[in-house]
Amino acid sequence: MSHFHTLKVKDIRKETSQAVSIAFELPADLKNTFVFESGQYVTIKRIVNGEDIRRSYSICSTPFEEEIRIGVKKIDNGKMSGFLNNELKVGDTLEVMPPAGNFVAKNHTANIVGVAAGSGITPVFSLLKSVIKAGGKFTLFYGNVNEENTIFKQELEKLTTNHPANFKVHFTYDEGAAKQLDPIQCGRIDEQKMNDFIKLNLEILKADGFYICGPEAMINTVNETFKKMGVADEKIHFELFTTPVKKADSLEQTAPDSSYEGTSHVTVIMDGEEFEFDLNSKGATILDTAIEQGADAPFSCKGAVCCTCKAQIIEGKATMEMNYALSDEEVAEGFILTCQAHPASDKLVIDYDVI
Repeated sequence: MSHFHTLKVKDIRKETSQAVSIAFELPADLKNTFVFESGQYVTIKRIVNGEDIRRSYSICSTPFEEEIRIGVKKIDNGKMSGFLNNELKVGDTLEVMPPAGNFVAKNHTANIVGVAAGSGITPVFSLLKSVIKAGGKFTLFYGNVNEENTIFKQELEKLTTNHPANFKVHFTYDEGAAKQLDPIQCGRIDEQKMNDFIKLNLEILKADGFYICGPEAMINTVNETFKKMGVADEKIHFELFTTPVKKADSLEQTAPDSSYEGTSHVTVIMDGEEFEFDLNSKGATILDTAIEQGADAPFSCKGAVCCTCKAQIIEGKATMEMNYALSDEEVAEGFILTCQAHPASDKLVIDYDVI
């Protein structure tokens, strides 16, 4: 299984008044451990005011840049984001897990469309740089409150200048009307806005992949808009790093025997050690119960949007309340998000060590 590693902060860059990017020093013996794909994230652990805080942040750098840099936007009352923006200093250390996540493109020479809002640009920025570098094409639709708080705005504009045939970006701003911008640049990215953009260029719908990252409402709206326009489900990918407000029925994972009711004998394998306990199918999650039993089980969001608590079923069955992180292939292979999982058989064995 993946463990936290102590990494020193190499550089902190102020991206906007409300966002920073943070780069880490990677010792030689950890370089292979922290190999990543564009679009992935890392989970960070830090004691803030006496509390163990864990959060996942997307990597905004690319493998060819030879550094791991994350983007962090300060959010209201955000304990970790506030600390990282206001208190963290170069030379400080953070506990960091190796990269994870499925928000990646298999073919960087493809034609890709990205839709981002706010800090949702972070993994998309990594993706688009890799696509441009490989000779693929990338069209980005990027929404923000205003120009001043648009993360990576100058870098994106420079990319459009240097790679006009490979990269196009369309900015939209909630406050755009106040600056008398073109109407299509004014307002949030919603169904009408995407329809307007698509009408201007129907070739968008012929893209090989569609990558969406941002607030839940935006993701759901853009996802449905593309589907209405005939884009196949398998071409649409999204990344959500906040606990979903509304459970999407299409994302709920169940097993054929999800009606199982009873008490299961659960065995959790971690670091070669076995933790055994009985757990009712309607009780607490496997993750919470394993931690209560003394297992140092990994976790971050506890909201089905990251893969930090991922484990594989070795024997038996389980159901998940929600799944916004695992691919269909991973689910078919028996992987579960233990923060969302409940036993669905009399005996259940899950293994964290296979990760």
